[in-house]
Amino acid sequence: MKKSLIALAVAGALTAPMVAQADATLYGSLRLKVVAAEDKDLDVADNASRVGIKGSVDTNIDGVKAIYRGEWKVTGGAGTGNEANFGTGRLAYVGLTGGFGTAAIGQQWTPEYSFATGSVDILDGNSTALTVDLFRAANVISYVTPNMGGFQGALAAVADDNANGEDADSYHLAAKYGMAGFTGAVSYISNEAAKDMNRTAVSLAYAADALYVAALIQDKEALDDNQYELAGSYAFGNTKLLANFAKEGDAKGYGIEVQQTLGKQVRAFANYLEVNDDAAASSFAQKADTFSAGMRVDF
Repeated sequence: MKKSLIALAVAGALTAPMVAQADATLYGSLRLKVVAAEDKDLDVADNASRVGIKGSVDTNIDGVKAIYRGEWKVTGGAGTGNEANFGTGRLAYVGLTGGFGTAAIGQQWTPEYSFATGSVDILDGNSTALTVDLFRAANVISYVTPNMGGFQGALAAVADDNANGEDADSYHLAAKYGMAGFTGAVSYISNEAAKDMNRTAVSLAYAADALYVAALIQDKEALDDNQYELAGSYAFGNTKLLANFAKEGDAKGYGIEVQQTLGKQVRAFANYLEVNDDAAASSFAQKADTFSAGMRVDF
């Protein structure tokens, strides 16, 4: 009898932390690819692998939960001299969410990416869209409205860490509206640390069953020309065909890709990217013709 009581007590002690952490989700995505780039040796590259934990806990306020998320880069042992390791932080924030929307502080996705520019970032082979360069930011104070009949807005400020005498380094404003498969979005960033770095992004996307298409226009004050990018995909069965095209002044680039789903959380891909000679002087994310093939496992 005593042994049974002791065993029950030990079991209860071991399971208590698990119950307390029931709302925490461990997740990740390991992505590796073989890369053959123009004028470079064949290489194995990490493709934006990451691992994280996220969740929510109840507060003493009715209808309001506290949220948290931490996410870190994972280097998959790719590239000469690069051993697999647990890398630098991608996300780290806490906040409150409820009927009023979501307010958060910490390192987060920018409203520009979440609302507008992320619409064309759909290819696996190019882990970033050709014209997209701002994904996450540190020291962010943000607020996102609830979805109100298809409309949603976001406000964010990047707290001052450049000692520039301003209250914040930048202010972000974004809005989007969706209906009948269409989603239109606009984002504006006022850069207080560098006045010539203000930027505006406008996107339009359409999704219907197996078809997805998106267009993006970006006006960056530091650039002489606007950036344009088109992206689209079509799925049939477990196979998806994807393509994108980008232009900035005389710089042009396009990519084509085939993705093959191997399971609910696994897919392989083959990608070809071609850019013209003017891409080297542009702000494109990739500067050279590249063929890549790889695999992505999400968990």
